[in-house]
Parts: sequence; C-alpha cells; structure tokens
Amino acid sequence: MIIGSRDEILARIGEAVRRERLGQNITQAMLASRSGVSINAVKHLETGAGATLGTFVLVCRSLGRDAWIRSFVSQDEEISPIEYVELLKKGKRKERKRARRTSPR
Repeated sequence: MIIGSRDEILARIGEAVRRERLGQNITQAMLASRSGVSINAVKHLETGAGATLGTFVLVCRSLGRDAWIRSFVSQDEEISPIEYVELLKKGKRKERKRARRTSPR
C-alpha cells in the first residue's frame, strides 16, 4: 500500500523527528552531537531534504525512539544471543601454525 510520494514520506518522517526533538526540548545542535552526525544531517532529516538511513537510525536512538526502528524489522528476523555467538564463531578463520625455521639466522 502506497502512503504517498517519496517526498511526502520523507517530510512526514522529518516532521515526526522534529516533533520528538522539540518535545524533549533538544536543539538540532544537541541532537547532532548526541547522534554523532552533523547538524546539516539533522536539518536535512527534519526537512525531508534527504538523509541517510544511518542518520535516521542514529537520531532515533538518540531520541530514545528505538521502537521506530524496530517497527521496520519483523520479529522473525531477530536472532538469539546464542545464534549470534555461533555466527561469530563460524566467521572466524582457524589460525595456522607458523612454520619453524630449521637454520639459525
């Protein structure tokens, strides 16, 4: 279901971020600093002028709105901590033993 054009969606998201920021009495500069992004990135996000998904995630987390992010990720895509550790183990390469020199330097 389409809820609007790309620009309309970006504007709605930006307005929601702006409302949340103002509701918490935070300036754009403070939010940028807390999020680790530039103030221009926050301005672009709030005006719907375009921002990266990474900026959106960082800003949402700084505002304490992780639920906004979670709403995009279905529950069946989450992995348990045990599965995560197993994935890390599979990704590691076994280190080879170094060959020893037989002759002195």
